[in-house]
Amino acid sequence: MNILFASSEIFPYAKSGGLADVAYALPQALREKETVYTVMPLYDIVNRKKHKIVDMGISFWYTLNHVAHQFDLFYKEDCKEDLFIYNPILCGRTGLYHDRYGEFGDNALRFGLFSYAIIEMINAMKLSIDVFHINDWQTSLVALLAKTHYHLPQKVILTLHNLAYQGIFDKSVMNELALNWEACFKYNGIEYFDSVNFLKAGINYSDAITTVSASYAQEIQTPLFGCGLDETLKSNSHKLMGIVNGISTEVFNPKTDEYLYNNYDQESLKDKKINKTKLLKLFNLQESSKALFVFVGRFTHQKGVDLLLESLPILKDFDANFIILGEGEPYYNERFKQVQHQYSSIHIEVGYNEELSRKLYAAADFLLMPSTFEPCGLNQMIAMRYGAMPIVSKTGGLKDTVLDFTDINTLESSKGVGITFEEHNLFWFLHAIGKAFSLYGNNTKYKRLIQHNMSIDFSWKSSAQLYLQLYKEAK
Repeated sequence: MNILFASSEIFPYAKSGGLADVAYALPQALREKETVYTVMPLYDIVNRKKHKIVDMGISFWYTLNHVAHQFDLFYKEDCKEDLFIYNPILCGRTGLYHDRYGEFGDNALRFGLFSYAIIEMINAMKLSIDVFHINDWQTSLVALLAKTHYHLPQKVILTLHNLAYQGIFDKSVMNELALNWEACFKYNGIEYFDSVNFLKAGINYSDAITTVSASYAQEIQTPLFGCGLDETLKSNSHKLMGIVNGISTEVFNPKTDEYLYNNYDQESLKDKKINKTKLLKLFNLQESSKALFVFVGRFTHQKGVDLLLESLPILKDFDANFIILGEGEPYYNERFKQVQHQYSSIHIEVGYNEELSRKLYAAADFLLMPSTFEPCGLNQMIAMRYGAMPIVSKTGGLKDTVLDFTDINTLESSKGVGITFEEHNLFWFLHAIGKAFSLYGNNTKYKRLIQHNMSIDFSWKSSAQLYLQLYKEAK
């Protein structure tokens, strides 16, 4: 079976969030059984030399509204199944989807061109493809084009990583992208309140839909979590299933991670403590015997940063250290900058840094993840692999991957243990942190639980098998 896995970002080439990690790790796992090509835009920000990305010597043109667009194909020199598409409109930016002024105004054209190019690339390279696996709104038009424009026989699988981002644009995009009004601009097509919705089109025209946890698959069929697409998802529920994400256990491995001060595993936790001591020293935080709580993530409402900001004046008085790393919406970036140097026991870094994030996981005793909703979440699995106990809101994939330590009698080999809270407010968030202090004070129990978490197989092995089965059974 030949699979084409299309994503707008793939680690390590370009990353804005968990999509990039999944788009790297899942194809890697699938390649153990099948041939998998990956494709993403070759943005100007991608370091071609570092990643050994070379020109394939193949170009093609596609004309939309009497404008001819050129596409050039590239591949990774030491992995020719990693493919890249270059087009100046799509790729010639300082960011993936936005810059400091906001979303790019031509994102509909950019990712519409990308969707056309994904299909045209198949012909240009003479590839034999059985399954298109597309991801989120940026590649959702592949499903629509495959069914209404190209009439392709291949199966199209769509994975919803985060329903909050949908690709909603003015209906003039129909003409801009030469889409068929009669075939596509309808309720069970791309039309969305007299606009167009790329993700809705992907849901309606795909042969199968996955999302990244079983709980999230149920939640998004309700008005509370459906982000306006709950009715669309309910009408497509026969082809919707939840498959929990994994993580790359090759990349996220405290025993081999080159970013860490000291490598370690569950049998050498004294070396984890060295990571903590050195990181605290780096940020001039005192007393490594205190519990260290960290937050790593995007500064958005979804990630619970409103709750985090609200709690800071209280957390400053706790007998603990806190480190916050992230960036996101300009409003939240500014809010965190305003309090960046206000508290002696709280260090805030505005701006994402992959190396620092790994150091934080390795140093932390607890990870704060107070998401308002979470399709799957990778941070909690990464944290557990590095021996940091997650404190999570009980929603979506967090609920599926983390059990509260007070709710278990025996440890399950496939389930992580942490601290959960159900009601998303300051009282219950602080109550969860209070439980963390209680557990941290019982060193024997705390150590046993984090060693259990570090022993869990968070790899893609079982989930990749479910995807392979889905590729074969999709109708």
